[in-house]
Amino acid sequence: MVESAILVLALIQLPQVPAQLPESPISRVVVIPAEPRVDAQDTIRLRAVAEDAQGNPIPGAIIRFVSAGGRFESIVAEDGLFTSGATGKVPVSVVATVPGTRPVVRTFEVDMVPAPAARVEVLRVVDTLLVGQRTSFEARSLSRHGDARQDRIAWRSSAPGVVEVDAEGVIAALSPGRATITASAGVASAEIAVTVLPDAVASFSVLPETTNARTGDVVRFRADARDASGRAVPGLTPVWSFTPGNGMIDEEGRFVGYDRGQYTVVAHVGSHSATATVRLVPRDVRQAAEVLGRLPRTAFTTEEVLVHPNGHSLYLGTGRGGDRMYAIDVGDPTRPMVTDSLLANTRRVNDVMTTPDGRFLVHTREGAADRRNGIVIAELSDPAHPRVIAEFTEGVTAGVHFGVHLPAGAARHARVPDEQWHRGHARRRHQRPIQTPRGGTLARARPDGGRLAARHRHRGRARLPQQLERRTHHPRRGERTEGR
Repeated sequence: MVESAILVLALIQLPQVPAQLPESPISRVVVIPAEPRVDAQDTIRLRAVAEDAQGNPIPGAIIRFVSAGGRFESIVAEDGLFTSGATGKVPVSVVATVPGTRPVVRTFEVDMVPAPAARVEVLRVVDTLLVGQRTSFEARSLSRHGDARQDRIAWRSSAPGVVEVDAEGVIAALSPGRATITASAGVASAEIAVTVLPDAVASFSVLPETTNARTGDVVRFRADARDASGRAVPGLTPVWSFTPGNGMIDEEGRFVGYDRGQYTVVAHVGSHSATATVRLVPRDVRQAAEVLGRLPRTAFTTEEVLVHPNGHSLYLGTGRGGDRMYAIDVGDPTRPMVTDSLLANTRRVNDVMTTPDGRFLVHTREGAADRRNGIVIAELSDPAHPRVIAEFTEGVTAGVHFGVHLPAGAARHARVPDEQWHRGHARRRHQRPIQTPRGGTLARARPDGGRLAARHRHRGRARLPQQLERRTHHPRRGERTEGR
């Protein structure tokens, strides 16, 4: 009884909080600048003024800025200092409050644009032409941070009588000689040296003249130019085309057709042209799916499933907050078991691949807390237990999707642990280069060997049921992933 009386007295003595704050005298919040615009990876100071219905500033109004989205693309301080990350638009909210009244919120966008052009990159270069040949160059401008810009590229020829270039980058070889083609955007420019040869081609053909393949196969054609004595004319770059139009061919003559049927491939160089024929049949890759086993899990969505070349190990990436990649033993597809996992500073492991020999694995990262996304590289001496050996995060802030190509030069920026990683964790790291196989290229490998535990199709990928529960530690071999 005494305790009840004390409780009643305490409740009576609590300060009375109004059920609803009164309306604010603030009629509108004016953001300065009105249309915020900032270079990527730079800062801008945002300001705001609270005004009444007559447009007069309201003294004593408290202003603070908060992020309204794009948490990985920018940082917004309460005092209005905005730090830009990647290019794009990001929402920001400004909250204006007069003490004792309701806050007023206005949301606006900050436009994050590429910095001024610092260099021009020519994407397609043809440095040797025949008199009468026409082709086109393609270039783009980049900021000092490597962000692509939308500048219109200006083209100029040092010798218009030898090589003529128009405003779109289309060049025409007029007479034998040399010329320098300049592509510029603002103060940035790039130069391409071009040599024009006299037309000494007596015969011109495309090899192979006839071939058979399947839809989706890469068929490689080459142009064969010879002079009157039968000697090859080197250094020529033909312009390739084909008909009908459902497929693609690149500047090196590599052709892919999407539909079955007969295609005609054409090569042009100067006043010469030649054709070849390719006949495509359908790829018979459809098979019946059979569920052989299940691996229950509940945490995270499935992003990617890849079978190791040995057919016994499977790797599963996670999403929607997923910070791990699972290694799963599917040697017995009726009893799949988690054998190990890799933890990473990420919220999405959206792509996994191995080298063709199965010695190395790479998985991508997106949504890192420190915006250092990129890729994680692991060695697979034991495919059931991947071991992290490096990360590549240099300049990768927006995450990585789909295929990944790791150039040899990128090894200088890989972060490699100097101690053995144990189940995805390292105690200490330092800078040290790593040599990757096959000249530094980590290629996609999607072997057909091995049966998946459960072959659920989703966007063309085999997926396991999304029922693998999250644990706070890495499971031991054979341990079911059930818990919290």
